[in-house]
Amino acid sequence: MGTSGSHLTVGTEQWLRVTGGRLTLFQALGISAQGFAQTISSRVSGRSRLSDAEASNQFARVSAARKELSLVLSSLQKHVLDRQGQGVLNHACRTYLLGAALVPDEIFNRLDHTAAAVAALAHDDGLLHPSTPGNCFTADSAIEANNMIASLGLPESSSVQARAAVISHFQPKLPVNSGAEAQLVALGASADVMGIGLRRIYPQLLREIWQEWPDLSFLSEIKKLFKGEVSRAPRTRAGILALSGMPYLLRKSGAEEGKR
Repeated sequence: MGTSGSHLTVGTEQWLRVTGGRLTLFQALGISAQGFAQTISSRVSGRSRLSDAEASNQFARVSAARKELSLVLSSLQKHVLDRQGQGVLNHACRTYLLGAALVPDEIFNRLDHTAAAVAALAHDDGLLHPSTPGNCFTADSAIEANNMIASLGLPESSSVQARAAVISHFQPKLPVNSGAEAQLVALGASADVMGIGLRRIYPQLLREIWQEWPDLSFLSEIKKLFKGEVSRAPRTRAGILALSGMPYLLRKSGAEEGKR
């Protein structure tokens, strides 16, 4: 662990296994620039004018995602709540539903829906329970995703997709050929943390999601966790993006976003 891994693609399981998630200087500069550009672009863009068809599709995708989430939570909710607390659990659920709203039908229809839901529930677990100083928190999140998949009795293929989604979600650009699960979790997480993409979701649907899974203390909690990564794992994606100002660029509260 901890070798440069400059020849490997950042955000893949092989890269994480070889490097522990530590970035080279070139990789760190690239991710920092990408993250800043993505956030600023999102802030200056106006609200998308959705066609009636796309608004209907968003509602349909989120409705289907709610059913899958309910099934997964029937087995895992107490476990996740005990490990992460209500605020982070609510964030995980919003991540899955916002991701469902943002991905196009073509990607949504290719999902391993249970793997995607599990990845959403596990993706920040390593921020709360990191095991190795200096390593990327997604390594521990991926272990938790693996444990969740095993507890549900799902095949290794589902575990592979869930781990890939968890490991790749914390970067502005996903690895080439990332699966549908990774795309959904990345879109949902960046929307819920940074507000990126929220203006492309029908306002009534946003309000429904936040009424169902409110913010509670999430924004202050996640800001503190990100700042902690600067000292715990400064060479990782979380450490670099936090050092670049990410904790100060979080989205507005859910109530405010729903009114925009």
